[in-house]
Amino acid sequence: MLNKKIILCGFMASGKTTVGRALAKEISTNYIDTDEFLIETYEMDIPTIFEKHGENHFRDLEHDIAKKVSKMTSGVISTGGGMLTFDRNGEVLKSGGIIICLVRDFNRIYEDLLSDTNRPLARDKSKEELKKMYDMRISKYQKHADYTVENNGSVEDCVKKIISIIDVN
Repeated sequence: MLNKKIILCGFMASGKTTVGRALAKEISTNYIDTDEFLIETYEMDIPTIFEKHGENHFRDLEHDIAKKVSKMTSGVISTGGGMLTFDRNGEVLKSGGIIICLVRDFNRIYEDLLSDTNRPLARDKSKEELKKMYDMRISKYQKHADYTVENNGSVEDCVKKIISIIDVN
């Protein structure tokens, strides 16, 4: 039984939710997506929170969610794309967990973002603006990450890479 938290971070559409669910199933542990947990906890979807209260309020709610999941003893946690761009969240999540940054080819990410209407920070941004955000965020994720795992192949391949890392620790 897994006795630690595996925390996945990465840019929007890097595969955190898909890989996180598959990893949790593979190692028979619980799974939490911080965005889904935030929506359930505050009974409002993320675009609505942004529209009604602004990004700063959303980031405060996101920090509260980080504190809640940090109290878990084990499991797989997928973070929202912006969560680990803030040091306060990285510091909270680092305690008792292994943080893994998922990286994916930007062009693949961009193609996925074009068809996803549920990402407030991706709306109305050009490919160049999103690439700039991607480049800026990667360094912030890696500041907190214990490991970086490439996710350009199949979900199964990515899960195998992560399992080989967590088995070592």
